[in-house]
Amino acid sequence: MWQNLRLRAKVNILLFLVIAVFLVISLFWQYRHQRDLLFSEAIDKAKIITSEATRTREYLSRQLKAGHIELNKDRYGMIPVVAANRVGQLVAEDLTYTIRHTSNRFRNPGNAPDSYEQVVLRRFEEEKNLKQLAEFTEIDGKSVFRYLQAAYVDESCLECHGDPQQSPLFLQQIYPPDKDTSYNYRVGAVIGAVSITIPMAPLEKQLAAGFQGALLTTTGFFLGLVICLGLLLRKAVLTPLGNLAAAISTVRNTGHFTTNLPVTSQDEIGALVCAFNAMGQELTEKTSHLEESERRFRLLVETARDAIVAFLPAGQIFLFNRQAETLYGYTQKELMGEPFDTLYVHDQELFPGGLAASLKSAEQAWFRKVHLICGRRKDLSKFQAEMVITVVDTGERPFYTATIRQLSPDIELSRQE
Repeated sequence: MWQNLRLRAKVNILLFLVIAVFLVISLFWQYRHQRDLLFSEAIDKAKIITSEATRTREYLSRQLKAGHIELNKDRYGMIPVVAANRVGQLVAEDLTYTIRHTSNRFRNPGNAPDSYEQVVLRRFEEEKNLKQLAEFTEIDGKSVFRYLQAAYVDESCLECHGDPQQSPLFLQQIYPPDKDTSYNYRVGAVIGAVSITIPMAPLEKQLAAGFQGALLTTTGFFLGLVICLGLLLRKAVLTPLGNLAAAISTVRNTGHFTTNLPVTSQDEIGALVCAFNAMGQELTEKTSHLEESERRFRLLVETARDAIVAFLPAGQIFLFNRQAETLYGYTQKELMGEPFDTLYVHDQELFPGGLAASLKSAEQAWFRKVHLICGRRKDLSKFQAEMVITVVDTGERPFYTATIRQLSPDIELSRQE
């Protein structure tokens, strides 16, 4: 089926397939690029929120210390980490995010880490160079973006999380040192992390919208490219080749080599057209010479005084000159393709193994001899004649010519005597 298609169809199909492959690759790359940008944007947002939460906690801690404000049960909401968590909850409600502080040694059940956060917190403690972690994951089958940034103990944290005996009395009452694990931290230790969870549904909508725009733009670009390339190929390659094929077909059908094509370019197609035109001119000249040579040959054959018969190795006659027509009573049309042995009485001495076999096995000296034959005319009358057979070797398919001259009765009689 592919071999039967026209060149234009093949070029269009191949061009479409190549462009389609590049289109798919381009769209895949753009999708990955959009997703990477989305991921980078999500990290930037998470870093900003984390920084604000951390700065809020640190600012409150410094202000409480600078103002010598003593924390008590009534001022529980002013504890830096508690205030930071509550501010994060308010911001999360506006953004549909989840923003909170979490720790493996939590006091407030609201700060208890989930299974994912537990693993990350342990990594923060074990891998000292790991400061943050961000990735796409799932919660209850829903895609989310999660970001955790490690929080480290500083001097302001020790008031509530350092030596339990130095912590505010109301904290000791709420969180007894013998039961609470959030005491005895040291400066620089990992106290927990700021955890941000962003639902992917809004981000995926944003990604889909961006990808849809890229899809339409890229598809339109590639379609335009296909059309432009198709038109250029048609004008520069397919149309000249079509014209060349039509010219060759005309030459084949008419036998005339006078068709000249216009040369519209100097590239390979133009060189091919020039070569075709030059070949046509050369063949025209050679054909003219050949026709003239053939005309002279036929004139020579037709005006010969002897009968001349040309035949193939199997014996089929393909030339029968005018003198042969007079001698045998046949027309050339009647004998065209007929066996040569129609023209003589079979002679076992002359052709002992039959015409074809005898000619094939004959030596060169045999072809130089004059042979006597008994000719047989169309009306079945017989006559004596001399015959010389010559082999014409054309390289691919040799043939034979027989020159036949009728003997006069006197010559025939004297030879018999």
